[in-house]
Amino acid sequence: MIRRSFVPSLAALLLLLAAPLSGARAEATTAAKPHKAARPGTPGAEQVRFEKLLEQSMRERFAANPSYATYMGVHDFDTRLENTSKAAIDAEAASMHRALAALATIDRAKLDADARIDYDLFASDLNGRLFRMTELRDWEKDPGTYGYGWGIGNLIARNFAPPKTRLRAVIARLRQVPRQLDNGRANVKNPPELLARFSAEDLEGLVAYLDTDVPRAFASVKDAALWKEYDAAKLDAQKATRAYVKWIRDELIPNAHGSYVLGEDAFRKRLHYEEMIDVPIDSLLSIGMRELYRLEARYEDAAGRVAPGAPVEMVEGMMRSDHPSKDKLLDEVRALLNDIRDYCIESNFIPIPAGVPLTVRATPVYEASRSFASFDGPGPLETKARDSYYNISLPAAGWDSARVEQHLQAYSRWTLASVSIHECYPGHYVHSLYMREAPTYARKTMGCSSFAEGWGLYTEEALFDHGYARGDAMKEFGMLRWALVRSCRLQVGIRVHTRGMTMDEATQFFMDHAHMERANAQQEAYRAAFDPLYVVYTIGAMQIRKLRDDVRAKEGASFDLAHFHERILSEGSLPVALLRRILLNDEGPSL
Repeated sequence: MIRRSFVPSLAALLLLLAAPLSGARAEATTAAKPHKAARPGTPGAEQVRFEKLLEQSMRERFAANPSYATYMGVHDFDTRLENTSKAAIDAEAASMHRALAALATIDRAKLDADARIDYDLFASDLNGRLFRMTELRDWEKDPGTYGYGWGIGNLIARNFAPPKTRLRAVIARLRQVPRQLDNGRANVKNPPELLARFSAEDLEGLVAYLDTDVPRAFASVKDAALWKEYDAAKLDAQKATRAYVKWIRDELIPNAHGSYVLGEDAFRKRLHYEEMIDVPIDSLLSIGMRELYRLEARYEDAAGRVAPGAPVEMVEGMMRSDHPSKDKLLDEVRALLNDIRDYCIESNFIPIPAGVPLTVRATPVYEASRSFASFDGPGPLETKARDSYYNISLPAAGWDSARVEQHLQAYSRWTLASVSIHECYPGHYVHSLYMREAPTYARKTMGCSSFAEGWGLYTEEALFDHGYARGDAMKEFGMLRWALVRSCRLQVGIRVHTRGMTMDEATQFFMDHAHMERANAQQEAYRAAFDPLYVVYTIGAMQIRKLRDDVRAKEGASFDLAHFHERILSEGSLPVALLRRILLNDEGPSL
């Protein structure tokens, strides 16, 4: 069984953005302040018009997407749940059309260079969301669009208000669940059978989530009357959810003949609008295969240094068996993070801005089934809740020894370093610190997954190449294993949606090239159905690597790697095509 996260893919466009780590140094004593782009003194009339339009459009977006607003740190809509009726969808599309029409009346040439970057980012964002809504019509194809887990989870995850206040917001949103699921019944037509099955599984999980996990999250609230309100709202939401799941299983799935395949035109448009990537599909496949072959050769080389002459499968078995115990796992992760953070600073890989240190904790029970390791932090506009967490999912109480062992194999000491680099130092956590200081409102509120996830993947290999782990072949082997998985996603995502690759063929591709067991390979393959742009991890990492090399070539002896990293993170989560304009005055190829 494969389950989708409660978090929709939209959240990945911006970083999912705390007691100190044990033994951690005060980061303020070693960190530089984020670079900020300088703005001219008094903005001109066109610039004022542009900034007002941007803020108005985002305000309308937050009102139409209350769960997204809560995540971003805008709390005016915390008691609302999405109302994805056909009329509301039409109204939001009309809002985006109006914004695009107004944007077209602004003379881009009269904006300063910084605002022209924001203008292009805003236009791309509007076109991308409008394309998804009016052309791809996910709301008509995917019954999971009407799920509400993210809306509840965002109220739990951040301590932006007292628990009692946030529980009241949960109750208010639960009362709107029946209406939202009725919208799904009215709107969904002939979904792909695979997406319908995923949606039923996700929504079924929400029933238990409301019974157990939400009450645990608000255990400090002792107001009996408020809990009575919660129970009433919960029961109505659960009743509506069970009925919706039954409708999916009894009526939708038997007659589900839709296709999840985007096709080449739609796939290219999504890459263009959402990531500003305009590379032809055949070129992407060719570039991606060269990257896959490079990683495979390095993987084989690392295996040979770990155990000369041994088959790769034997080395992989050694890797899986070398992991911390359940009781020692969090302590080992804390010590590992201290080591990685210190190396980032002392080796001049990147300055780490001063801020609230990161807390390592067991993943909260209401999230543990959906993740094995994750970064959890506030959205870029959040001003009240600054806590950031590195979540590690511990084995559940009551598991037998075989299941505990299987779970702990995911935390091999060979792979923990690269996972922690990606999620924390210098990956998503460090990026989140820079993101809060992005120079403009547009760059705080808009961005792309190819940079955010590309940065995380880029840092895994780049930090090793910078000397981290001092040639430890086992940790390098573990890093490369996950790099191979992401590189396979590039091939599979493109081939499933544009070249007719079947799910069986996609599963086999992960088994052949990423050395995955069939069950895990199948999960990776199925993800392509509902997350076509999971190709951007490797594309983004390659773009950043090329940008780095091109800037180094331009600057010669004056090039400073740490300053380069600081510069690109300080711009938020911009597509690399825009970063090339800023750093190189170049609109040439990013790959």
